[in-house]
Amino acid sequence: MKGYMALTVVLLIIPLLLLAGIDSVYNNLTSLLVGKMNYDSQKLEINTETCLEESIYRIKRNPNYTGEYTLTIGELNCTVNIQDKDGFAGEKFINISSTDVNGISVEITKELNTNVNPYTVKNI
Repeated sequence: MKGYMALTVVLLIIPLLLLAGIDSVYNNLTSLLVGKMNYDSQKLEINTETCLEESIYRIKRNPNYTGEYTLTIGELNCTVNIQDKDGFAGEKFINISSTDVNGISVEITKELNTNVNPYTVKNI
């Protein structure tokens, strides 16, 4: 009778331990994937700010600069469009659209005032 009890207990405990192990692996993989997605998103935001800095640098070299250009930084592609703000001399709109190799994209629009030193940048 003791053998049957031990066999029954083993047959009940092993599947429970197996399910607990599978659940633990699934939770760890989910946490890993969420962490990687967060890292990629933060990296894209930082690289988009780099594109904004490049735009401001181009405007500092030529205050009348307007137009569109594409900038590639590693695996990131930025498309930047710089336009004058109608009716406001020395103010520009900067629209930046960034995409990485994972297909994640970010679009930001800023307003740049070149009438003050240092230039001021505002969110729109």
